[in-house]
Amino acid sequence: MGYWWEKPVRVLQFNIEDRYGIYVPELNGRELVKLASRVKANVLVIFARDPWGRIYYRDGAAGYIHSKMKGDIIREAVEAAKEKGIRVVAMIGHTANKYVYSIHSDWAQVNKDGEPIILEHIPYGARAYEPEWPQICINSPFMDCVKKEVEEVVELGVDGLFLDSFRYQPDIERACYCKWCREKFRREHGYEMPTKPLWSDSRWRALWEWRYSVIVEKIRELYMLSKKRAPDKLFMYNSHPGGWAGRTNKVVELARDYMDVVFAECSEVDHQPPGFITEMVKLTRAMAGGKPVWASRNYFHLYRTTVSTTPLAIRQGLREAIIASGSPWALVFSISYKQDPSSIKAIEEVFHEHEVVEEYLDGVEPIRYVGVVISNTTRDHYGRDHPEHYVDEVRGFYYGLVHSHLPVDFISERDLVYDNLVKYRVVVLANTACLSDSASHAIEEYVRSGGGLVATYMASTRNEECIRRYEYSLLSVLGVELKGVFRQPWSYVVVTKKEHRLFNGLDKELILWGDMSYVFTRKRVAPVLGWHALAGLTTGEELAQIGLAGGIWGYEYTLGRSPPPYISKLDSPAIVYNRYGNGSSIYFSGQLGRHYWRTGLPEYMALIRNSVREVGGKPPIQVDAPETVAVEAYRQGDRYVIHLLNHTYNQKVLATSIGKVKEPLPPYSTAEAVHPPRTVVPIDNVRITIEVNGEDSYKVYTPLSKKTLDYIIENNNLTTTLEKLYEYELVIIEPRR
Repeated sequence: MGYWWEKPVRVLQFNIEDRYGIYVPELNGRELVKLASRVKANVLVIFARDPWGRIYYRDGAAGYIHSKMKGDIIREAVEAAKEKGIRVVAMIGHTANKYVYSIHSDWAQVNKDGEPIILEHIPYGARAYEPEWPQICINSPFMDCVKKEVEEVVELGVDGLFLDSFRYQPDIERACYCKWCREKFRREHGYEMPTKPLWSDSRWRALWEWRYSVIVEKIRELYMLSKKRAPDKLFMYNSHPGGWAGRTNKVVELARDYMDVVFAECSEVDHQPPGFITEMVKLTRAMAGGKPVWASRNYFHLYRTTVSTTPLAIRQGLREAIIASGSPWALVFSISYKQDPSSIKAIEEVFHEHEVVEEYLDGVEPIRYVGVVISNTTRDHYGRDHPEHYVDEVRGFYYGLVHSHLPVDFISERDLVYDNLVKYRVVVLANTACLSDSASHAIEEYVRSGGGLVATYMASTRNEECIRRYEYSLLSVLGVELKGVFRQPWSYVVVTKKEHRLFNGLDKELILWGDMSYVFTRKRVAPVLGWHALAGLTTGEELAQIGLAGGIWGYEYTLGRSPPPYISKLDSPAIVYNRYGNGSSIYFSGQLGRHYWRTGLPEYMALIRNSVREVGGKPPIQVDAPETVAVEAYRQGDRYVIHLLNHTYNQKVLATSIGKVKEPLPPYSTAEAVHPPRTVVPIDNVRITIEVNGEDSYKVYTPLSKKTLDYIIENNNLTTTLEKLYEYELVIIEPRR
């Protein structure tokens, strides 16, 4: 018998993050359980201790009792929740603690200049600022306080512990140099902590990895203490996968054995593409080695925490977690709950759906086709100055495949072994520069035995320590050898074998490589985007060549920002196809994913889609619908479970905040306008074709709208059509019994 948290759950998180606790006198644990019950949540997450150091239960020594709390919120919630069959999970371990800082400022995390590291954001140049949420160091005696929280909260009878915002960062801007850290590092390494991020210095690299080891060590200590006190209590960690430059993804990858569940906080959702929460669930599950993932949709829009966003944004955000086989998590703040409860019903609507279809969500396995490798080593070391460039390459491939309705998951670099790779028909190395010898051998064996590989730019040119090989470790698989780097701000890809299937549906023979800089303060173009690896053919077949641009910028439209025209081909391949054993590969000499991520142009998506289909063969599921329809498909025994989530909105993002375009005069309007979705455009006749296992009689139905769908079977492919897709639908295909 498994633990309760291994089943799909519905989570309501209720946060009291108000400095003065305006509404605390009106709150009690029974009311919060009543709210959870009303929205059909079966897990309630609440603070045991907030970032000011105030605790929400009586007779505790791990902080001071919130002065405005009338009753005993945690105990009241635990008691009331038992009557309703609701689990209570308490938030602990927040490394921001104003109370501890007021007594023990020497326990604070401080930067190399001795200044306190704070969690909040303040304008540059702010003077005489008193930290509101100072970060306390986990190498200091503060850890004894956190352990005290664990011991006290377990005794309160909660069902789980949630290690929230437990932060210890490696980046120089937020890296701790307090006396506790200095002493611990000196004791373990025999020299002082470097204060300059010099990556060629082994001492800096050792310090970088040491900081990860510290937080993993502390998570392990708290996990072991929790399990010693109460082995049946949930222990959960907040990974915040889209924040903190993605550093906590590596924490999860390293510490996955000390977590029962990982919480994917998705607070960036409103200024990210539709599908962001789905993406973060998949990313987190890969890092966690398949552990359960619970993912949040904030009740509010952007950072407007006192009012609700649109009901549609809430519904679709929660569904994004569900279709990724995660558990939906609604985050409500006390002020917005009291001042604007108008959208609470949206949570209830989705949680009711989840309750109805829960039997179709438990124990499912994704229908696998493409696995995109996530390399935290590549991001941290190769992408040291601009980790976002590597992440953009990965995300561009991911969204190009999602928009093409091709099943896609992530693969952690920790899991690059043959037995994991063979679960997929295609593996993507999106500029995965850092690749160990063992991972390279596993990929080589995978392709030789029939797998497909798509790789870009500098994939496999460095080892696991980011040391240059000056060659591809996968040169036999890719069919090319590395000869150098073509460094120009703009270039082109020139199609030389347009009859190849890679170019199906692509009418262009010249594909622009590069993009302008939208910040445009020091550079005219986006860094490295027009560059290519100079590769020499060995066994590979050239499909396109690198094209030269006539200058370093163009003179049309926006002077100095536009691309120069194409002038001639360079005798160096831009796209290479190679057969290797029973498998095949396609290699792009430049960063294809970044181009799709930045521009969304169809030529880049076509190259992503066609390259994967070329080396992977026909996908196991095909859906005829606009690319705004998200499709996630699973197997549950001999049952097929297919989620259709309609992102065809009036608008999602009007203008992004990727950086203000610098103009010589004041701009016409700001670049920060972000609108939530308000309406969905229904889609007619969504056709689904899926590989089936030879059965000749199936039942095809929609458990939410309670419709039975017609189907036909030809050549072991079942095709059915959903006549109308509104916001969300679940299609079930199962053999008749």
